Amino acid sequence: MKGKLQLWWLLAGSIIFCAFYSLAGLAILFSLIIANYFTGIWIEQSRYKNAILFLSCAINLGALFLFKYYNFFNVEFTTLLKSWNIDNPLPVLHWIIPVGLSYFVLQAIGYNTDIQREMEPAERNFLVFTSYFLYFPKLIQGPVDRPRNILPQLKETKVFDYTRATTGLKLIAWGLIKKLVIADRLSIIVSEVYAHPHDFSGSVLLMAGLFYMVQLYADFSGYMDIALGVSHILGIEMMPNFNRPFSATSITDFWKRWHISLSTWLYEYVYNPVSLQWRNWGNWGMVLAIFITFFLSGMWHGVGWTFISWGLLNGLAMGYELRTVKWRKSFFKKLKPSTAKLLSISITFLFTLLSFTFVRANTVSEGWYVVTHLFDQSKTVSVLSLGLDSANFMLACLGVALLLFLQFYQPKQSFSSNISAQPVILRWAIYSITALILLNFGILGGKGFIYAQF
Repeated sequence: MKGKLQLWWLLAGSIIFCAFYSLAGLAILFSLIIANYFTGIWIEQSRYKNAILFLSCAINLGALFLFKYYNFFNVEFTTLLKSWNIDNPLPVLHWIIPVGLSYFVLQAIGYNTDIQREMEPAERNFLVFTSYFLYFPKLIQGPVDRPRNILPQLKETKVFDYTRATTGLKLIAWGLIKKLVIADRLSIIVSEVYAHPHDFSGSVLLMAGLFYMVQLYADFSGYMDIALGVSHILGIEMMPNFNRPFSATSITDFWKRWHISLSTWLYEYVYNPVSLQWRNWGNWGMVLAIFITFFLSGMWHGVGWTFISWGLLNGLAMGYELRTVKWRKSFFKKLKPSTAKLLSISITFLFTLLSFTFVRANTVSEGWYVVTHLFDQSKTVSVLSLGLDSANFMLACLGVALLLFLQFYQPKQSFSSNISAQPVILRWAIYSITALILLNFGILGGKGFIYAQF
């Protein structure tokens, strides 16, 4: 009974958390929860598993299209019809996207697919089922954790653990530093430059591109640290989402380190089925499967051609790497191992920086302008005119340097374990300094998390 009572409290907290965003959005999510609860059981019991799986995917993707993509395609359709002097009869819909809908849909599709594949049974306990889909630490930005990982944990009675609580609090504190001290400070310069990219020289555009890449990482991984920390305190383990992505030696390696839960979801539920269908095409079938996977990844990330362009660029890069494996291995064998690794990391880092430019740019043409004018020094603008004074600009640069350093420095023990091993006085000194850093250097009341819009 104690475990069930805990679950009721957890669900109540998740409902309140979701209701703060939108009561209408909460109602829509509840409708989808009910639909997926019954389709899961239906798939398990029926002989027509594929047909019911198709129906469940249609329900979830239909909701995602209606609330997230309808207006985008409607506007594009209107533009097309105008070129033929035809009015579009379809209305523009004005409603709020339910919070976490994109993540919800991925997890719902994964849940029903796993049942169809007989990898897990349908969950009959509606309380557990609802608690999984509304679990507030992962509701807004994931991770896109699998039901088979979280559902069993929700059924366990939780006992307070001091070590887990302190570890979780340290994760939360580190996540807040990433978000408030680093990401939100970098966003001031990034927003200024990308608002009018034509006004700046190539060096400023390059700096803004670097700052945006680090901002995105600090913002997203900062949220993940907070979410994992809260979940850790509650006694639930979620999958990690980052593993030093800027130390990746290829685009393939990068996507094994960045947004890991999404990358593995796409591999498991999109790439694998598609590549199996086209396995007779050899490597070209795999390339096409990669291209489709990253096109869908771009679409999932955001509404607009900039996100689609970003997805296609990464699909092309992954396809290129697949087709040139032998040639690249042969080339790098001619170099010293340290030189080969440094060159691989540098190429990957530069490509990632340039591809993320299209995510941040307002339009594809502006993204292309930034990428093609990195060596244009015809305009002179002081970096101190970009929204930060000299002290805050130096602090932003220190934040970038710190996060890039941590991409390559891997301690034998986690920072949390190292801190816990210190004497009490030193530990509390570290905690006090962390609090002072947040209070004095954190940009409080700033912007929301970037990935929350996806």
